[in-house]
Amino acid sequence: MSLKNLNSIQENNVIEEENVIIGSGAGGSTIAYELLKQGKNSLILEEGPNINDLDFSNIGKNIINLYKNNGATPMMSSNKGPLIGYGQGSCVGGSTYVNAGYYSNTPEWIYDNWIKEERTILDYKEFQRFLNEIRSELKINTENLTKKDGDSKYLFEKSKKLDWKIDKCERFSSAILGQEKQNMNETYHKKILKENMDIIYNCKIEKININNRQAKSIVAINKINKKKYFFKFKNLFINCGPISTPHLLLKNNLIRFNNFNRNFEFHINFKIIVKFKNEINFNSSKKFDPNSPVSIYFLREFEKEGALLSSANSELPYLLATSSHFNEDIKKDIFMNFSHYAMYIYQIKSNSLGKIKSIFNNPYVEYEYDHRDNEEIKKAIKRTSKFFIGRDVDFMLYPFENSKPINNIQEATYLSENFNYKKLHLVSVHGMSSMRSSKYENSLTDYYGKLKGYQNIYINDASILPGNTGESPQASIMAFAKFVAKNLPNN
Repeated sequence: MSLKNLNSIQENNVIEEENVIIGSGAGGSTIAYELLKQGKNSLILEEGPNINDLDFSNIGKNIINLYKNNGATPMMSSNKGPLIGYGQGSCVGGSTYVNAGYYSNTPEWIYDNWIKEERTILDYKEFQRFLNEIRSELKINTENLTKKDGDSKYLFEKSKKLDWKIDKCERFSSAILGQEKQNMNETYHKKILKENMDIIYNCKIEKININNRQAKSIVAINKINKKKYFFKFKNLFINCGPISTPHLLLKNNLIRFNNFNRNFEFHINFKIIVKFKNEINFNSSKKFDPNSPVSIYFLREFEKEGALLSSANSELPYLLATSSHFNEDIKKDIFMNFSHYAMYIYQIKSNSLGKIKSIFNNPYVEYEYDHRDNEEIKKAIKRTSKFFIGRDVDFMLYPFENSKPINNIQEATYLSENFNYKKLHLVSVHGMSSMRSSKYENSLTDYYGKLKGYQNIYINDASILPGNTGESPQASIMAFAKFVAKNLPNN
């Protein structure tokens, strides 16, 4: 079948399909592929655009088009914690396109806690079996260093000097030198589009129609021209992400605020900009490149504390965007000497918890800042200063309002002991568990992802993960989606 825009369909047309899948990212694509293997027809609806339709010459346009809510859904604290921007991919392929198909398993020690707390009945052995299926289907592999990967090379070499644990990042089919970044568009989508399936993009879901505790149809609009369309189905699979999925259910009154628990868990991205004395960034382009270098390594020395360090996108537009809270002299220096700069991300497994709410029909996260996260920030400063400060580095910039360059251990130690957490500039791209199942009656989904109280609505994204993965949740999302698909009634 085909990948198509709603413009190709007549307005007010009623489209019927056995299974309708909302969202084309990790969860939605995996469900579609599993249903295909079972001989079941499906239709995927995607709110965002098709990548091939976008203009990548302008970084502002790119952020607006690739991400939900212009790149940042707000996470606002109920107890004076820092404002956190949440980044979620909104395009064909979802966040798998944004993160270039990154693949990482949930550690066994975290999974064991989920089982002990009765958050899942999927045992770790079966979970691994699903992950092995995914590994085979998507040809999971690693990339090799190129001359453009100076930031990743430094991460590797410095880790070896300190004798700190470091491993290569795994991704979808990306080991061949020169191959484009992989994502759902290049993997599952190619398989399902060869069969009797369509992916319709620029399609925003407005209403879910319910009759006798069953979802019967949905109303959608074309995001470009606002024309209206109707879709009927036997089963509805919702995969809009851990914020947008519950928001869609909330605005359709399928779940209620008063029984919606504070279960949303997330990782904090603590961004660090490092200026090296010699050139480190060999990406000559000053425009956005969708196939720019990706992180090759993860520093895993502190992974059992939920902390990971990796290089990030060090293109000039991203560096400047990240440095918006620094003074003009620093921003000017980044622009003039950008080949000496690199950005790194210290990922923190946050102790804070949130819930999904709505204002003016837009979702946001209200979270309660857990002050144990201050201790994790303190560790982040001390560990990264120990890692970077030395003869190779001119200075470091930490994500605080009006942060000053740090170029010695004494300054870093002082900052770690005296920082104002309210002035932090933080982002998150890994949210999960907002609608997790459990043995308790007030959980919103059962162990198979079915929305409680309804006969044919299934959730298959990060919303249903049992808790914080400590890693990118992408592989875990796909494993649980396989679990859901293989346990549907009447399989």
